[in-house]
Amino acid sequence: MAFDGILIHHLCSDIREKIVGGRIDKIHQPESDELSILIRGYSENFQLFISIESAMPYFTLTQNKKENPQTPPMFCMLMRKHLSGGRILDFGQIGHERVIYLDIESKNELGDLEVKRLYVEIMGKHSNIILTKSDGTIIDCIKRITPDMSRIRTVLPGLEYHLIPSHQKNLFDALEAIIENLKKASLETPKLPLFKALYQNIQGFSPFLSKWLLNQNEFDPDLTCGQMTEPAFISLEKALTSFSKQMKASDYKGYIYKDENDLPKMVYFEPAYPSLYTFETYDHLYDAVDHYYAKSNKVLKIHQRIQNVKKTVAQRIERSTNKLAKLKNELETAENSDIYQVKGELLLANLYQLSRGMNKVSLPNYYDNNAPLEIALDVRLEPSENAQRYFKKYNKLKHARKELVVQIEETEDEITYLENCLLHMEQIDSQSEINDIITELSEQGIIKAKYRQKNKAKNNKHVFRTFVSSDGFTIHVGKNNVQNDYLTLKYASNKDIWLHTKIIPGSHVIIRTEGKAVPEQTILEAATLAAYHSKARASSNVPVDYTEVKYVVKPNGAKPGMVIYTHNKTMYVTPEESMVEALRV
Repeated sequence: MAFDGILIHHLCSDIREKIVGGRIDKIHQPESDELSILIRGYSENFQLFISIESAMPYFTLTQNKKENPQTPPMFCMLMRKHLSGGRILDFGQIGHERVIYLDIESKNELGDLEVKRLYVEIMGKHSNIILTKSDGTIIDCIKRITPDMSRIRTVLPGLEYHLIPSHQKNLFDALEAIIENLKKASLETPKLPLFKALYQNIQGFSPFLSKWLLNQNEFDPDLTCGQMTEPAFISLEKALTSFSKQMKASDYKGYIYKDENDLPKMVYFEPAYPSLYTFETYDHLYDAVDHYYAKSNKVLKIHQRIQNVKKTVAQRIERSTNKLAKLKNELETAENSDIYQVKGELLLANLYQLSRGMNKVSLPNYYDNNAPLEIALDVRLEPSENAQRYFKKYNKLKHARKELVVQIEETEDEITYLENCLLHMEQIDSQSEINDIITELSEQGIIKAKYRQKNKAKNNKHVFRTFVSSDGFTIHVGKNNVQNDYLTLKYASNKDIWLHTKIIPGSHVIIRTEGKAVPEQTILEAATLAAYHSKARASSNVPVDYTEVKYVVKPNGAKPGMVIYTHNKTMYVTPEESMVEALRV
């Protein structure tokens, strides 16, 4: 993703006219690396959202509301102390660096007006939010950088704020110096790709923008610095001059580029490579940034929160799978236990031929047409004691066989349950769903019980995924195992239709019939939803069983989400995301 200095330049221009002059109404810190500033403008309110998550740092205006912690973090409290009620005097970018600032006039503890500056550095793992006084003294920062953490720059309260050192030149006022540096690179590093030399020397340029600029001006994409001629440098200088003028004069919209699967790939201010990408256009760049990042940021945060739990469940599945393989091997051995009974009986029938001290004997097996059967003997035991040894082994394996069958069933049920949990964790889209999964797993003893109270949901209200079929029938899809149980066994009526993928982990799906006959098309759409919300989402011809709810029962002692059913029919469907989105409420 090219969230570079040039995109930030246009994004700042887009946002500046909205928020300058506005007053800061509320400040929240939804996550340790996020800040949300609510601004009262002249005619409408805005929310400036800032994320310095190392994998996805960005800022934009947004309408999305995030859940805030019950107790505000210390940095949030400090921001409220210094900036609440303050008026935004200026908003902009430092050169073309990935650094923005807000100048805010607010009252101090004595009631006097003071101007403070909030810096936001969008620099990957070095991203930060820093509040300073008007003279540049750091008041505090969301990430404190000590001398032990960085030899280049220390960021601590009381120190003077300094930008991260850079040798790059600003395209607006140093074009001649940039061209000279590129010519120097053609002599010192002739094999360096030209696009790389551009973003290494021009402030705000990224690899994406460098390649796009060269492509727009018909430069060979594989051109190196050493291959540049004087006419080529003249053409490049003209291209950079033209680009600089466009940046100053143009009012850019926002574009979200999509890949061949119509999935968002990146956001930018220019429709680049139209032959390679399709794109969606927005009137404002901040809207495009918000639409692109809001979902991606949400997915990233959920992944980070649930990662350790998923790892624990995956390890449990691996252990249970290994255990199941061992149990099946033991059962195979136990199922051959009859041979030990035969050996014991043959020894008893032929005691007169045996004596103590023999280590083996070959006797006719009257169970197998008197074919000779070799039997190992313990030289320390009497012949009758050897016979009893075989009978004991037979009885032990006979009892073990019954126990092994039970253990195999329990282990297979546990694997199915854990795979369902893993599937539901892949489909989580909110913090409340994370809490539900963690609570369920802690209650089942899969993860430590200490997580239960810490992450317990505020209430037990079940919110299903809800869809409406093309025939107008409401369809509910469970989000986790506990919710599946509630949906099927308590919420649904006996005449409702229950669906689930056949022998594949997935969600319970209910068609609310309200006593009406359900058309085939509705059953097909519900089956598609069942297949989409299962482990077979990416497969085709997925088998989905369906029956009336009255034929679905939960065995005593079964784990959450585990049921048995009868009177079912099976339908084969191929999950289609377009159909799922069309049915979504």
